[in-house]
Amino acid sequence: MSLDSIRRSSTDESTQRSIMSSQSSSIPASFTSHLKTKLGIEIPTIIENQLGESIQFRTSILSDIKDLGPADLIHVSKYHKRSKEEVGEYYYCVGLDTSSIIQPLTYMQTILLNGKHAGTDKHPNIGTYCSYNCFGHGDLRIRCTFPGSTAPLVQFVPSGKDKISVNMGSEETQQSKSIWKETYISALVRALLFCDSTDRQLPGMCKFNPVQSSRDARQAVITMCQLLPRGPMLSSNDLYNQPTLCKNYLVDALLKLLDIVGYHDLAIDEITKIEKESSGSLDFSVLKVDILLAKGDQTAAVRLMHESLKVKPRDGWMLEMQASFLVRNDRSDLALVSAIRSVECLPTEFLCWMTLIKVYILLKDYRNALLTLNSSPMYSNKKKDIYAAIKPKNFDFPFPLEGKLKDVWEDCEKFGCISGFGGIIEFSPSNQFRSISELHAEVYEQTKLQRTFKEAYNLLAIMTRRLGWTDLLRIRSEIFVMEDEYNASVEVEQEREMKANMNAQDNTSESERRPRSYSSGRSSVQSLSRISCKFKKKRLSERWLDSLFLIFYENLKSVLIWENERRSKEKLEHSALEWELIGDECFKVRHYESGILPLQTSLGSRFSIFACQMLLEYYVQYSQNPVEFKTLNGIGKTKRERESEAAGLLQPYQLSEDLILTLVCKLISWNYRYYGEFSVLCLKVLKILIDSCDSDSALVRSKLEVLFDERIPNENVGDKSGVKSPKLEGKRRSIEHRQGIAGIVGRYISWLNQLDENGP
Repeated sequence: MSLDSIRRSSTDESTQRSIMSSQSSSIPASFTSHLKTKLGIEIPTIIENQLGESIQFRTSILSDIKDLGPADLIHVSKYHKRSKEEVGEYYYCVGLDTSSIIQPLTYMQTILLNGKHAGTDKHPNIGTYCSYNCFGHGDLRIRCTFPGSTAPLVQFVPSGKDKISVNMGSEETQQSKSIWKETYISALVRALLFCDSTDRQLPGMCKFNPVQSSRDARQAVITMCQLLPRGPMLSSNDLYNQPTLCKNYLVDALLKLLDIVGYHDLAIDEITKIEKESSGSLDFSVLKVDILLAKGDQTAAVRLMHESLKVKPRDGWMLEMQASFLVRNDRSDLALVSAIRSVECLPTEFLCWMTLIKVYILLKDYRNALLTLNSSPMYSNKKKDIYAAIKPKNFDFPFPLEGKLKDVWEDCEKFGCISGFGGIIEFSPSNQFRSISELHAEVYEQTKLQRTFKEAYNLLAIMTRRLGWTDLLRIRSEIFVMEDEYNASVEVEQEREMKANMNAQDNTSESERRPRSYSSGRSSVQSLSRISCKFKKKRLSERWLDSLFLIFYENLKSVLIWENERRSKEKLEHSALEWELIGDECFKVRHYESGILPLQTSLGSRFSIFACQMLLEYYVQYSQNPVEFKTLNGIGKTKRERESEAAGLLQPYQLSEDLILTLVCKLISWNYRYYGEFSVLCLKVLKILIDSCDSDSALVRSKLEVLFDERIPNENVGDKSGVKSPKLEGKRRSIEHRQGIAGIVGRYISWLNQLDENGP
């Protein structure tokens, strides 16, 4: 069920007139059309054990909710004639426009009208829409009955405080306006950050596009910018120690939105207005530089960095931004000073240390790179804004009406609805576990790292890729004394001292032993001195870094085994799960050329959302930052590589556009099976394909038609003898297994085209 269909869905006329007469000018025409048309829609249904328990549970955790909060909750109570009792059903969603009552109310009345158990005047269906307000730390709740002529009840339920009635229309207060605005931005941020995150996925969660049109996109950008001064209230991801004006979830969501809608100038204009209105008390220069670089205006970005650092020479985040910019442009020689100063200004921020380590790596100063990594601040993963679903009595996730690719949807049933923490192994069918070796299972478990530890592991991978594992271990042994090595040296010295004392006691008389006690003391000092001299030029390696080296060794060993198998040219037999694990291991140590084939082989046997997202994110990575990617991975150094790339040939580390387009279509099909109509990742990949120098939207559409030709051949067409063509029959059966996937991707492309700043 698409949001467009909701906007055309049925809505009770009397209720709309009673609550929206004062807002009629702002209602899209599609909302009020076809009021009595019953749509065929499919939604997930989760049945409660007790009526209202999902809302009660949500209320009970309001005081514990931090950061972004859970997805919106839609609850419906229905009267079942057969059982003669009220039954509670619910599911989750992100992406509905909560800037006013219009879209949530229309959506609820659509699903109430199209439900199997229609309400009556005696037993009306009651719908409740809950959306968490991150700024006000409470739930906005809309309650409506159908059928019914009474206006819906709208309340704001803050944690630990009394409910607040939210007025509408001519009676709307400033407080009510603020609540609607805050709730809208909270829901928008969740829609943008939750759409591609399996960790934040909940069973039965619909994901709608929060910006259906260019008008919606502009309004979203403007409103998000208006609330930027309060952005730190939403907290930040675990790569940051503390949220700031320019480093928080609201900023992350804004940058994600700008990536796909492209209204960079509008955002900069709005941010500049806020800075002027604050009379200089608010400074968003770091964010503006980020937006300018995303737009591709490097000249303006460099000018702003220069002007900002003249005024605030100790702005740590601006210094980090400057160093990162120079790294992306392969000028690490100029980036060193900025990177060091950023660490001095923000010593508790891991991102500044990470940038400095990258600079040292590119300068081939691996000693300082390792020493800096060893000194970096590490944060534990807090697993914030991840909420478990309550155990239901029953559930029903019917097949949607479009988006079907038969093979993909069959694999969906094998995996089930993927949600919460987990990965390749956790969500794979249990009967596939026996097919993987102990080494692959062990490496997978060990490499499930989070946030700063994951980034530190990636830095080790970059060093190994550029320097080699043997040389990296040699440098490590030269600059670090490992705890085990230090303890072993102490034990050796203690044994040596003990033997020396025992020999001395055996060779002296009782009268001579007393002064020997002073000699024994001097012996201890000498032992410690020997240990100190041995390690005085070394530093103690942090335990977590030692652990990462051990994990990396096991990972690299598994990858080298696979690379030797591949070179042997023998017939290789692995299960789909094992192929996926091999590809995952290769990507984690940045052996991308070796990891692409296993992932493709795995996806050829079964579709996995993890392998698909891995390849698409990799494509975005090397497409958006080609210079940095090649520099960090030592690609394009040889004359042969440069000539091959200049000739336009597909490089070993690159993916073909046909493969990428196929993966996008399959990922969209997977998402649609579980009611996910919106994916920033898919839109970003399509935008890159369209914007590439040898492509455009028309070419992408034509490739789409070739890959997914959904024109049904005439069933009466056959050969001259009247016999039906087996080829056409095969095509017909194939098309029956595909329901509109080409049309859906075409809508994605049309959506991107209408949002093009340079378009009509």
